[in-house]
Amino acid sequence: MAVRRFGQWAKAKQILGTNLGAKLAKALRQATVKNAMLLVREIKKGIKAQAPGGKPFVKLAESTIRRKGSSKALIDTGFLLASITQLLLGDRAFVGLLRGTRNKDGDEIVNIGAVMEFGATIQHPSGAVIVIPARPFLHPVMEQYRDQIVKNYQEAIRSVLG
Repeated sequence: MAVRRFGQWAKAKQILGTNLGAKLAKALRQATVKNAMLLVREIKKGIKAQAPGGKPFVKLAESTIRRKGSSKALIDTGFLLASITQLLLGDRAFVGLLRGTRNKDGDEIVNIGAVMEFGATIQHPSGAVIVIPARPFLHPVMEQYRDQIVKNYQEAIRSVLG
C-alpha cells in the first residue's frame, strides 16, 4: 500500500526551514508589546471616563467630594494615573503599578492602587471605621480586552506561518 501526500508540502517545507523559532518569538514579542500598550492606554482612559472596562465606579462619599473638591474617583493628584505602566519581562509583560513608585507624600502607589482595586476597611486612630469601596480599574479592562489580546497573539502566529 502506497502513501499518498496531499496539500502544500513545498510551502510547509519552506516555512519550517526558515528559522521559524526566531520569527515566531519575534512576532509573539511584538504582540506582547501591542497588548501591553493597549491595556495601559485603556486603563487610563477608563479611569478618566470613570468606568474602566465599561463598569462605572462606585460614587464617592459626599465628605470625600467636599475634601478633595471633585467627584472624580482615583483622580486627585494624578500620581496613580501617571504610574500605570507596562514592563516587558522576557516573553511576558507586566501591566499595572510598579512597586517602589511613590507619591509626593512618600506613599507607595501600588498600595494605594490595591486599596482602590479591592477596597479596604480602615480603623482610624480616632476610633472611626472608614470603609473604602472597591473601585476596580485594572481587572475590568483586562477582562474587556481578553478576546482582543488572544486575537493579537493568533494574528502574530498566523503572520509567521502564513
